[in-house]
Amino acid sequence: MPKVTIKNSQGDDQGTFTADPTQSVGTHAQEEGIAIPFSCGVGACRTCVATVNTGMEHLDQEAVGPKHIETEDNEILTCICGVKPDAPKGCCIEIQAENL
Repeated sequence: MPKVTIKNSQGDDQGTFTADPTQSVGTHAQEEGIAIPFSCGVGACRTCVATVNTGMEHLDQEAVGPKHIETEDNEILTCICGVKPDAPKGCCIEIQAENL
């Protein structure tokens, strides 16, 4: 599975973990001790919004539920976005959380 790196809004590295396609990126990050903020948890607010710096093609924006608000082309809602199960093993995904 791919490696996911989370950066804060200033671009500082907050942690890296091996992706789990059964979880949202935000939930997995929180389990790894990276405090991505959540509010609604269902893709209806922007509390968990993040910019994808690299690896957008390996993400499913609605992996654990439908998106209820619009985002920019390079943005995801980490509460519902997950890594695609067929993402290449050695690839890297870099996400910069807006509210972190």
